[in-house]
Amino acid sequence: MASQKINRNERYMLKGRLRREGFDHWRLVTTGASTVTGEERVFFIEFYVVNPSISPDECILGFKNRSQISEEDLHSALAGTLSARDVEAEKYVQPSFVMVKAGVFKQNGKQMNNYFPSKFISLGGAELLFKVGSNEANTCVLTTSSTYGSVSVSDSDIADHPELLCQSGSMSWNLHYDKEITFPDYRNSQISWAVPGAKTTVEGKIVFDGEEFAVTPKKSNGYFEVYWGKTHLDQYYHMSGSRMFSLNTGKPLENSCFTVKGTCDGVVAVMVSVEGRKYCFSVDRAKKLELTYEFTEIPDEDEGDVKFHWSVSISDKKYVVDIDGFCNDKAMFLRDYECPEGKRKVLRVAGAGTGTGELKVFKKIKKALEQIEYARVENMVCEYGGIEFPEI
Repeated sequence: MASQKINRNERYMLKGRLRREGFDHWRLVTTGASTVTGEERVFFIEFYVVNPSISPDECILGFKNRSQISEEDLHSALAGTLSARDVEAEKYVQPSFVMVKAGVFKQNGKQMNNYFPSKFISLGGAELLFKVGSNEANTCVLTTSSTYGSVSVSDSDIADHPELLCQSGSMSWNLHYDKEITFPDYRNSQISWAVPGAKTTVEGKIVFDGEEFAVTPKKSNGYFEVYWGKTHLDQYYHMSGSRMFSLNTGKPLENSCFTVKGTCDGVVAVMVSVEGRKYCFSVDRAKKLELTYEFTEIPDEDEGDVKFHWSVSISDKKYVVDIDGFCNDKAMFLRDYECPEGKRKVLRVAGAGTGTGELKVFKKIKKALEQIEYARVENMVCEYGGIEFPEI
């Protein structure tokens, strides 16, 4: 693939105050097929940096137990000369680390996290977005057109260090990608979000727990996003997809995609591209838009399960876009992201990569609506979550 210049929104953004009070996060999602069984799975690879200048030489994880009782205070408490309630048993700290997260969306899915001190970050060069690793074996790299690396977590790691917030397993990857459709970014005082590759074609190999998966451009269904800021949004709402089929013509929509992201001050951004034509509804235009969105549970009487339903309807003076996504609860699993402010705050997101749904685009003609496209969507990424204070 031809070399690509680094887009300003893809660059490492933690400068100034954000180096001590902020995060930066890149994410690539893609589909691969088992070279043995042919089964498709949806994988994710993420680079997550939190407060890098607080502790550049050592990872600080806020969920690691840290007693702040001195040995002298402990003896006094045991002897009864110091009230236990006068001693705070645990010290909350502000985290500082680099995390590479990789895993798979599926029932009982997995996320494996490897951590590094920020001194191991490498930046610069014509295409390099981010590189981290303490040696050649554990180095993970992200460029404007490729990524390679590996993560590995053992059962004993999880038993000894529950603060890793992940499962045991391993995943390695060597992928090349081409970001075909880009959408505008949005920003507020808390967070910024950019989608350099709402439709991304990916090619290469993934090895997950010893099983090899081939990633081919036509079936990769890739998605690449970046977001950064002071802290995470209180409510996380996301849908995206590029495997779409027109219900008007019966043909695949090979140059189409969409993404929905929020909530930002109670608003979601909706970006749609249908065969070269873009329909973008950004949060900074919220006052000029009509918007409704929901996340609901729907009992599936036939299967005896529960389905989750994402629904968005948004319009301006010219166009209306309706998007519906559905996913069985058994296909979803939880991912955790420690928040920059610490205090054991964590962004907990339930997600799946096999959602299905529909997308409709209408043009307003006086008081009537003319349908521009009605599409079926497969392999949707559907996610919902928020900030929690879990105990481990």
